[in-house]
Amino acid sequence: MEIFEISLETLGVTQLYLNQRKLAAVKDKIQQEDFAGFAPLPVSDFGDGVTALTDGHHRAFAAWQMGKKSTEVYWDKDPNTVGKLSQRLYRMERKWCQQTGIQKIADLESRILQPPAYEFFWLERCRRGYNLITTRNQKALERAKTLAPELTLYGTERDLRTFYFEDDQNRLFKYYDGELLPERGDNF
Repeated sequence: MEIFEISLETLGVTQLYLNQRKLAAVKDKIQQEDFAGFAPLPVSDFGDGVTALTDGHHRAFAAWQMGKKSTEVYWDKDPNTVGKLSQRLYRMERKWCQQTGIQKIADLESRILQPPAYEFFWLERCRRGYNLITTRNQKALERAKTLAPELTLYGTERDLRTFYFEDDQNRLFKYYDGELLPERGDNF
């Protein structure tokens, strides 16, 4: 495994939010061990020329927030990262980040959520996105895109009865039973 140093200012991300509780735990560990207990972080390039994290966003953010300028990384060759489906998932997450203006670790500063909100806005989003890219019913997906053409389709339920959209201001909408409704109002 080749380990190299990368600037936290240029390190790309594949995540839209951080979990406040997890971040606090990481910071506590850093203060106790002064970064000594942290392994290098896994990275990949998902076709856009950016070296981006595949894991370790909380550690990288804590390091940046505590004044560290760079961190050690390695090219992630884990089968769960380099497999065809995983690559599609990470590319989708990179696209979400780009659409939201989240390019580097510092951009997550205003996107730290309490655990329940993190679970909904990040983990649930990933589950919905997974359903979207793993469905084999392309006809249903093409129809879904016409349900709210001014919005971006980002997810679905496995049964393809509910579709999830986002507008250009990151507001979430749910299309179910012929109706498009705002999903939640507590984005942050």
